[in-house]
Amino acid sequence: MKILITGGAGFIGSHLLEDLLSSDNEILVFDNFLTGKKENIEFEGSFKFIEDNFGTKNSLNLIKEFNPQICFHLAAQSSVVVSVGDPLLDFEHNILQPVQLIKTLLTTDCSKFVFTSSGGTIFGEPDILPTSEEDFAGEPESPYGIGKKKLNEIITSMTINTHMSYSILNLSNVYGPRQDPHGEAGVVSIFSNKILNNEKPIIYGDGKQTRDYIYVKDVVNALILSSKIDSNLFLNIGTGIETSVNHLLETIKSEFASDIEPIYQESRKGELLRSVLNSSKAQKELNWESQFSLNKGIKEVVSWLTT
Repeated sequence: MKILITGGAGFIGSHLLEDLLSSDNEILVFDNFLTGKKENIEFEGSFKFIEDNFGTKNSLNLIKEFNPQICFHLAAQSSVVVSVGDPLLDFEHNILQPVQLIKTLLTTDCSKFVFTSSGGTIFGEPDILPTSEEDFAGEPESPYGIGKKKLNEIITSMTINTHMSYSILNLSNVYGPRQDPHGEAGVVSIFSNKILNNEKPIIYGDGKQTRDYIYVKDVVNALILSSKIDSNLFLNIGTGIETSVNHLLETIKSEFASDIEPIYQESRKGELLRSVLNSSKAQKELNWESQFSLNKGIKEVVSWLTT
């Protein structure tokens, strides 16, 4: 199978690449190292890597020449906070370049476009919890969420009456090894790294805000399963378990046997108070469900950070 991965050196993309290399696939990977890292893809396996934005003229020509059968589109500006500060940057990476990519793929033999959308932002501040695929409460709270929601709509529109179907997966808060512990996003890695270094984690707001934390290998499993289905899919991928930031920190602290207390700061613009996804549709259509509990996943993160 000829497979294209954008954002393949990133947190989720590198895990996806590693999994796909276990089968007999011909893989082309793009990453501009904006948030991805070279060390994320330093493992055995044959694939072609191009360090560039996937949306440049040269990159699009290379993609057309490669002629993929499946595209996993993971590359993105992935920070809510950055999108609030620089919405034009978010628009460029999360809408304009993907549109050029889809236009190019429609001239190839690509029959499936798999996109990682954001289940934690596109539904707005939810009225119904856990939130299903139809439970839009209003417009997203951030440019990041607006961009993800808009691209979902664009993908749906651009693929009508074409040979390419889509799988749009609305991911909850993904965590696991290779998530940048020094970045803005990725609270599990950030908190774990702070405690490992005997530093106080920062919690924005009162810590009662909730998220649905899903382990990266569960997400990769859903991505691959969705790529094998011919029909269009719009699915939530989460655990259905609502966890407060305070409880998350206590869980991480117990793994380190730490008594470090956090620093509380003012909440940040654009972030939701509560978020947890209903993934029953994915369980039915993909025969998928999450396999990693939060405790088990955190143990994997701690092991990665300490080795």
